[in-house]
Amino acid sequence: MKKVLIVILIVSLFSVITLATFYRQPVNSNESPVTTQTTPPPPSVTLVAAGDIIMHTPIVKSAYNQATKSYNFDPIFTEVNDIFMNADFATAVLETPLEAPGKDYTGYPTFNAPGSITDSLKKIGIDLVFTAHNHSMDKGIPGITSTVNYLNQIDLPQTGLRINESDPRYYFKSINGINLAFFSYTTSTNGIRVPPGKEWMLNTLNYNNIDLLAEEIKKVKAAGADAVILALHTGTEYQRIPSAEQHQIINKLIEIGVDIILGSHVHVIQPYEFREYTDSNGNKRRCFIAYSLGNFLSNQQWRYSDCGLILTLKLVKEPDKPGIIIDEISHLPVWVNRYLTEGKYQYRILKVTGPHYSGDDPAMNPEKRRQYTEVWNDTQQLLQSWTNQSK
Repeated sequence: MKKVLIVILIVSLFSVITLATFYRQPVNSNESPVTTQTTPPPPSVTLVAAGDIIMHTPIVKSAYNQATKSYNFDPIFTEVNDIFMNADFATAVLETPLEAPGKDYTGYPTFNAPGSITDSLKKIGIDLVFTAHNHSMDKGIPGITSTVNYLNQIDLPQTGLRINESDPRYYFKSINGINLAFFSYTTSTNGIRVPPGKEWMLNTLNYNNIDLLAEEIKKVKAAGADAVILALHTGTEYQRIPSAEQHQIINKLIEIGVDIILGSHVHVIQPYEFREYTDSNGNKRRCFIAYSLGNFLSNQQWRYSDCGLILTLKLVKEPDKPGIIIDEISHLPVWVNRYLTEGKYQYRILKVTGPHYSGDDPAMNPEKRRQYTEVWNDTQQLLQSWTNQSK
């Protein structure tokens, strides 16, 4: 009986060992492991846009270094440069000619600024400047030529001006797999006419030539543009609500295919909004309009003009078809802090992130803090209360 039990135990033990060995066998190398299929996210672009850069004489003087006989505008942008650096693509409105030959640097009413202002813009991450505005003709054709040449020299793209008629009226850029076409147009040159035969050098917009822009937009969309972004320099200065004329021209721009409008010129912040548009074929588009981003940099130190908006849009490519979706939007008010140091004005663009200044800048005295709070309150009230009654 004992022998029978021993045999049974040996057989049982052998079976357990065999089963354990079987379950420890490696997976056959010819068999593919099971994987979970994941769809990659669609291409996207973070687009950042700032408003007008207006080179008033005190700003130019503030950047002058007597020892080196040169201009350095870098310190003005120290507090905001991270916004542009973190963008996939960043823009601003350069509202001045640069380095007009044989001309002194001048401010209002006819501008001419050191090219080094754009050196600073490039350093902080600005990728494109819009150059069609009411001061584009301040120094005539030589001013247009010197502006374009300087920007070409430092490899900072611009759109709005041309020095070769064969050059496109727009700037086309593929970013993260999304094709964007940027235009810059102005409705005014302050009465300074472009010489006959040279009209092509500056992108001007009126009801007589808007069909030409419509053809350009058709062309860039046929070439694969997923979105058309247009910087529009128009409106009634210092008016915080868009004018009837702005509405009229913006309605027309949306009709001919513009997807995003970035407004400037009025030197104050105006509201922004989305607009649904359905064309004659029943195709629907969701467009975005920023009526005015206000002043990014200027010497206009009075209420409503001492500030602007930096706008951030996340653009996502439509799956399997042309076009984009604006997936996210945010805005940041910025305020130009002007203060005296050793009898000389200095300028710093500050982020306005809440109703009260929380930094430690010694230049922020009680009056400056009051102005900072005023910018926050004015901007919040304007944007939150906006309803477009013209639609």
